[in-house]
Amino acid sequence: MFLTPVVPRGWVMLRGVALSSVIAFFSPAAFAQATSDEAAAAYEQGQRAFANGDFSAAAEFFETADRTLPAAQAIIQAIRAHRGMHSPAHDARAATLALTLLRRESNDPRITTYATRVVDDLSPQLARVTVQCDGCDLSLDAQSSGRDVFAEPGPHSLTAAWGLRVAHRSLELLAGSNNPIELVVPGETPSAPPTIIATPAEIMARTGVLPVDVELPPVMRGAPPTVDRPRPITHEPPSEGLPPAVFVTGAVVTAALAATLVWSGLDTLDGSTTYTQNPTQFALDDGRVRELRTNVLIGATAAAGLATLVIGAFYTRWHGAAVYAGASPAGILLGGRF
Repeated sequence: MFLTPVVPRGWVMLRGVALSSVIAFFSPAAFAQATSDEAAAAYEQGQRAFANGDFSAAAEFFETADRTLPAAQAIIQAIRAHRGMHSPAHDARAATLALTLLRRESNDPRITTYATRVVDDLSPQLARVTVQCDGCDLSLDAQSSGRDVFAEPGPHSLTAAWGLRVAHRSLELLAGSNNPIELVVPGETPSAPPTIIATPAEIMARTGVLPVDVELPPVMRGAPPTVDRPRPITHEPPSEGLPPAVFVTGAVVTAALAATLVWSGLDTLDGSTTYTQNPTQFALDDGRVRELRTNVLIGATAAAGLATLVIGAFYTRWHGAAVYAGASPAGILLGGRF
């Protein structure tokens, strides 16, 4: 199964965070020109590969050109290259790209006519999978996938991810079939049914014993009256706040996360450079994994830092505690007497 074209938006965001001082010197016109040149170069490489009969490489170059700068002609050429391979997997990719054309170029009758003809020609020997899920990232057979794709008949594995929560579904697809699938976030279970309380008549019918009406006062049930002794009132001392050790621990955790974030950001930028020099699907997938890791670390570091500041400002018992902090080339030192 092939990857659905996805514009690596997260890379642009990460570069904006890590290289904001450099990017500020580039104008929008210069950036647009660079993007156009990159797409044109990939399209030209696809044309050369297509002319040499290397349809697999041509399809990859054409899809790279479309991801860089979306263009209907690049997708049409990619469809032609995939169909030139004469294999079920490439046919499935061609039909999936035709669905992309139908969604993206719905106002152009010539393009929609061509895309419809491709879908009609290939769908009888393929299976269509339409997934409905809210805010999930999909993968089919461990390859990133869209929500409306074609696949070759046979067994497949569908995975949906909502951050760290993942749902798996095994599929057995038949040629010419249409498979609508709905996935939900794992752990979301329906609410428990209300508890059914049997009436005295039902208890009598089942057991033959008439239950005592416990809702009536003891005197009315025939039992001697009882007087409950008042419970002693205890006053718990008010909380004086958290010990400073909690704040110190939070600061250490935040510093560790920040150091890991710096390493991950540099590693992601290195993956971006690798993709720019060699725009292959493998490099794109590797870059997306690095990007996801860095984004998770950004959120974790920010959350840990904010929580540490709030705890230190409002919930820490500082009086009577000697706290000291220091920094050296070896790291940050926090300590105190609590």
